[in-house]
Amino acid sequence: MRGVGRSTRRASLTGFAEIKDVISVCKWVCENLSADRILLVGSSAGAPIAGSAVDQIEQVVGYVSLGYPFGMLASILFGRHHKAVLQSSKPKLFVMGTQDGFTSVKQLQNKLSSAAGRVETHLIEGASHFQMEGPAYDAQMVNLILEFIASL
Repeated sequence: MRGVGRSTRRASLTGFAEIKDVISVCKWVCENLSADRILLVGSSAGAPIAGSAVDQIEQVVGYVSLGYPFGMLASILFGRHHKAVLQSSKPKLFVMGTQDGFTSVKQLQNKLSSAAGRVETHLIEGASHFQMEGPAYDAQMVNLILEFIASL
């Protein structure tokens, strides 16, 4: 997201400028690294941004969300992004902790019940939203993503 860490840009709040950033990076990767298959992975607020770009990039073959903020309060900022990823026919994996403070397991299940294409979920028992993003879960996240890639 813009405005985070050492970013030289200001956050756009709604994330629509960041979608253009994702598209630009993917185009650069395709042109400069000769990539013809891209898996988009978004974590927390980055998940809706990446999800909105999925169908805008031909080379994207799948999508992984780590802690997608589908909850009511988070939907104020990111609700306009939900439709894009839910309507995409590309394979999707949603990983979430069962104690996520932004989205309940029920909210996740309700949202994904209307999703198109192949949709997988992986719940991490007892993990909170920010806890799941910590180094204690890095290896598990990498393994889940590698398993998903192998299934594409």
